Amino acid sequence: MEDRSQLRALVDQARRGGARACEVLRCQSEERVMTAWRGRPQRSEVTTFTVRAWLDGGRGGVGRGPSGDRAVADALAAAAQAESSAVAGPADRMPAVTGPLGIDDRRHAGIAELDRNEVLQTAERALSQGGVALHRIEYRERREVRAYLSTREIELEAGSTAYALEAEASLAGRTLRHRIASRHFSDVASLPFGTDLRRRLESLVPPGPVPSRLLPVVLDPRAMAALVRGIAPAFAATVIDRSFLGAFRGKALASPALHLTDDAGLASGLRTRTFDDRGVPPIAVALLKEGVVNSLYHDPESARALGLRPTGHCGPDGLAPANLVVRPGSRTRNVILTELKDYVVVDELPPVDLATGRLEGVVDALLVAGGQRVAGFRALIATDIHTLLHQVSELAADQERSEEVDAPTTVFEGLALEA
Repeated sequence: MEDRSQLRALVDQARRGGARACEVLRCQSEERVMTAWRGRPQRSEVTTFTVRAWLDGGRGGVGRGPSGDRAVADALAAAAQAESSAVAGPADRMPAVTGPLGIDDRRHAGIAELDRNEVLQTAERALSQGGVALHRIEYRERREVRAYLSTREIELEAGSTAYALEAEASLAGRTLRHRIASRHFSDVASLPFGTDLRRRLESLVPPGPVPSRLLPVVLDPRAMAALVRGIAPAFAATVIDRSFLGAFRGKALASPALHLTDDAGLASGLRTRTFDDRGVPPIAVALLKEGVVNSLYHDPESARALGLRPTGHCGPDGLAPANLVVRPGSRTRNVILTELKDYVVVDELPPVDLATGRLEGVVDALLVAGGQRVAGFRALIATDIHTLLHQVSELAADQERSEEVDAPTTVFEGLALEA
């Protein structure tokens, strides 16, 4: 009741300042960071208020900061300078998410320093073998409680946890970064983090030349997840016309084999939530349907303008992806790769320029011939996302979760690698 009283007081304050409508979001977080086994943990506690206020004519403003009173004042001042809008205002009341989502680890309060140290020690031990040089490692955990109140008489509150382990290491001149994250400590503690990073490095040794002929290119689930993660922000209704995706509304962006969904209500998903920063419960969004651009992320304003329902993807900086799911194929990875015989495994593609859709950069890759690893090499890739995604020839059945993305091994035909 004390928490709700605080939010109600801020709403009343905004109304006294002339607001016709108002939203208040309070985010309280506790974070712990460790950068070495037996290292001293760094703890922090942060409370942030986000206030949205609307004056006559739908003139809206946003205020954000550690002080609720100051956030209200800033929101009112910004609204006074804003233009009128027919679609502005708080989100409407919508059916709440029911049932457990698995985003608040019940074990969180019982995690001891010994448990955290064991996670770091196991990873450091795995990365101290075979000549691998560990440059940086970091364990991070966060518990967050978000509370929301609006003049539409919507009151919401939810808690969540997140755990992450990240490291950077090198071997024989190759440097790679590796990261895992989950809502549950047990996932981060049990996954072979250090071993996975060491094996990625070892697969690139010994070095060899760039293959002289065009070969199929394979991305494992982690690398495919990174590609999907990079393009997803372009599906926001508020930015699509400023991105490469604006030319593909309702058109084929990718091979028909590629089906991409975003589900902010996915059980135990890293970015699952019961409501977003605008108080909207999430719905699943089919971004790509058999390769065709199908749906977008919408906030209350963009949805209201089109007569749609907002999707529940608003974050501190506006619309943002949540949990991305690439639909897997029906054949196993082993069957697909056995048939290919000769192919290239790319560790990770360059980032996508969201304005132009171009991907250009140097990649680390492994040549496989006759099913045997031959050598690692570095090559230049220069293409665009439309061409690249049309080169998807098959997706395997081995869907794996990499942070907030579920993706399978994916095969590309016709992707050129240059020396």
